[in-house]
Amino acid sequence: MTASPKRHRHRAEPAPRRLPAWCRSRAVAPLLSVGIVTVAVLTSASASSRGPAAGAEPHDVLSAARLSPVAGAVTAPADASWTAPDAEASWLAPAIRAEVDRIAAEKAEAERLAAEAAAAAAAQAEHEAAVAKAARDKAARRGSAGSAQVLPSRTPVGEVKQYAASLVGADQFGCLEALWQRESGWNPTAKNRSSGAYGIPQALPGTKMASAGADWQTNPMTQVRWGVSYIHGRYGSPCGAWAHSESHGWY
Repeated sequence: MTASPKRHRHRAEPAPRRLPAWCRSRAVAPLLSVGIVTVAVLTSASASSRGPAAGAEPHDVLSAARLSPVAGAVTAPADASWTAPDAEASWLAPAIRAEVDRIAAEKAEAERLAAEAAAAAAAQAEHEAAVAKAARDKAARRGSAGSAQVLPSRTPVGEVKQYAASLVGADQFGCLEALWQRESGWNPTAKNRSSGAYGIPQALPGTKMASAGADWQTNPMTQVRWGVSYIHGRYGSPCGAWAHSESHGWY
């Protein structure tokens, strides 16, 4: 038996290496297109950085082509009109009336406050005017009293004392003379600076003597008549008034 020849396993021969896709001839055209586009873009960017050429329009044709459809889309016709879709809604009329009422109420409140402020200002002005008038009247009264004080009495002091003695009697006149000498020195225009007492009897206030006569400011006889009446009504006699003045310093 003849032996079969020995079989040997052989490796397959490696296939020849193929060029990469980018080296093949069919890939050269796309690469050239990409390069051309890149150069064009770089050239456009460089021109833009340098600014538009003289006489060129501010916007290129591409921008105008892109913007014109948008502008045409948002431009409304000249005779276009708009109506609110809810103009006939049932709540709209009451809401409008409520808003109108609110505005009217605010206006009325503002007018009321303004009227009250004006009334208060008028009342304040009236009060200030009244106070000023009272001050003027008081100053006028003081002025008239002061002018009356400087008027000298034309009645001699002796006659005034005789008249006083005829009213109180000889036994009481000594006390009366001493009392009024201490109080006023028998001066019908004497006035106490601290208390305001006035006249021969030093009435406080001096207007009390008006019950004896309207000329109480200048007439010593009127003052004596009022003073004697006051002493009799309060102390019973001039000596009683003198005794009180001695013990208290006033009568």
